Amino acid sequence: MSDEMHYRYDSKLGQYVECSAEEAWDREDNGGSMELGPTYIPPNKRLLTDAGTRFEHISDLLEYLNDGLVAVNFSLSRYTSANDDQRKVKLEGAIALVNVYRDQLANLDGNKWNLNSLLDKCVPEKGVLEGIRRERIEALKPAPKTLQQLPIEDDPNLQGI
Repeated sequence: MSDEMHYRYDSKLGQYVECSAEEAWDREDNGGSMELGPTYIPPNKRLLTDAGTRFEHISDLLEYLNDGLVAVNFSLSRYTSANDDQRKVKLEGAIALVNVYRDQLANLDGNKWNLNSLLDKCVPEKGVLEGIRRERIEALKPAPKTLQQLPIEDDPNLQGI
């Protein structure tokens, strides 16, 4: 038994009908076409780096709303208007709502502590931390003063003295 499935379109029934491979090929050889039904393609999870995703559209919407808010603020700086006050409040609310929606899509709350978990798994041994601490303390201590050797006048390397 074969795993292949063949379909042909039955114009009388107005739908695709399952048939055998021979029947499908016979139909194609007689001038018809072996029309296949719709194929199921399983969805794949979208990432933040995908092109044309919801995240890009949400970012565009946020830019548009922020531009509108800037325009309303400029209008309010010139003259006071009840309509502009309402627009400002609505735009600020819309921006806050879209930011929350974007954060939910990105699963920020679910990934918030991933860095801390990674750091907890990679903690160095206590002796390593003590060594680093000692090196830093030593680097902060002033260097001991050493006596500098005074130049000798008979040194041929000295010129002009």
